[in-house]
Amino acid sequence: MKHGTTINLKHLFKFVIIGIFFLSASSLYSQWGSEDDAAAKDSTSADTSAKPGDGFGWGGEGAAEQPKIVKNPYVRFIPPYDTLRELIFYEGIIEDEECETCTEDSLYNRARNYLVKRFGKKDLKKFIVEDKRPGTLTLKVKVPMVLKSGKYAKARNGDLEYTISLRFKEARYKYQFGRFAHVQLPQGLNSTTVKTYHEYYMKAKRGFESTDKYLLAADDEVKSIVEGLKRALKEPYKPEEDDW
Repeated sequence: MKHGTTINLKHLFKFVIIGIFFLSASSLYSQWGSEDDAAAKDSTSADTSAKPGDGFGWGGEGAAEQPKIVKNPYVRFIPPYDTLRELIFYEGIIEDEECETCTEDSLYNRARNYLVKRFGKKDLKKFIVEDKRPGTLTLKVKVPMVLKSGKYAKARNGDLEYTISLRFKEARYKYQFGRFAHVQLPQGLNSTTVKTYHEYYMKAKRGFESTDKYLLAADDEVKSIVEGLKRALKEPYKPEEDDW
């Protein structure tokens, strides 16, 4: 009886030792698993995407910078202005002291012939305000207002009105241009004609990139006529019976 009891106690002792071993192993496994799970959780929650400036993706150090477009500042066109008259006013003298045939009458006829070629006889007759042959010729001109957009594009926007005064003396004559106005033609049901003098455009504080085009159109008109008058003075005068 004592021998059997001793054997049972030995078996019981072995079972206790085995149980303690398994409990210790389970505790160690749970600790290792917790640390591994936490590390895995931290690694999955970490933001591994590229950020601007970290050298990866768009905007990184390796990305090329876009060149900035620099627009030149707009420079307004300022026509010649007479502060006493408070008018845009062009004037000058065309002369040729060596011209032996440049009498007052001859220069008057040359200038008039040029104006006929430019405007036509019918329109020139309508434009004449004062005609004191051979001393003075004054016109009030009305022609299409042609605006330039770029180097080749042109478009009409109403009419351009202005006055020309020519004064003749031997071997020279004086020209004067003034009273420039933009006449906007009636459109649609609107039957009102709007006239805007160029002094208003010159003094405009806003939108002058558009209104300067009217001033430039008038400037081109003046320069073209002056060049034509210069050529007319240099050319030999050939009187014609139907000049008048």
